[in-house]
Amino acid sequence: MRESRHRRLTRSASDRIIGGVFGGFGKYFHISANLLRIVYVILTILTAIVPGMIIYLILMIIMPPDPANPGILGMLHTLNDLGKQATRTDHSQSRRQLTDVEEKDIKRNERS
Repeated sequence: MRESRHRRLTRSASDRIIGGVFGGFGKYFHISANLLRIVYVILTILTAIVPGMIIYLILMIIMPPDPANPGILGMLHTLNDLGKQATRTDHSQSRRQLTDVEEKDIKRNERS
């Protein structure tokens, strides 16, 4: 019987030069990360550099970090998520839920 393994595309923590994007692609597709880097640099130079840099930055933001070692961007994502959860919790505690409200009740409160 064949054992199925669940693989995820993540940024590499061990094979990284800038953000670990090509290390992650190399690990996922079983290709040399250095070969991917060379091809990417050549294509980036041929396409006027800016689009290649933008694509790399987008990939670095979109790709999740290696769960074993998240690095700086992983920590920033975690802090951002914690901040969002705290905001949602504070906001939900300050709101009251109204039930059985009729239009005449609302109009009466607006005049007061």
